[in-house]
Amino acid sequence: NGSYVFQQIRDQDYQYAIFLGVSPFDAHCWVVPKEALLQYVIGHMGQHTGRGGRDTAWLHIDPASPLQWLQQYGGPLRTAYEFLSRLPPGPLPQPEKLFG
Repeated sequence: NGSYVFQQIRDQDYQYAIFLGVSPFDAHCWVVPKEALLQYVIGHMGQHTGRGGRDTAWLHIDPASPLQWLQQYGGPLRTAYEFLSRLPPGPLPQPEKLFG
């Protein structure tokens, strides 16, 4: 149907998650700070919800109509590439320095 499903999203040691979606005629990418995932995904979009399981989550993205909060973090592959190409070499800066 043109949407992507990303699974096994967890609260572990990282600053950003990169979601890369590839379809036959297009590609999309989102570079999402962990803080946003904690606010909107982890603990909110449970993957295995038996017995109240909240340790893994999944994220459904329709690139034609992405979730409002997700739009600032990417979209078409070109958008993510432009964002990533502006970053200095080395570890990624803290999210507040990139997204205000």
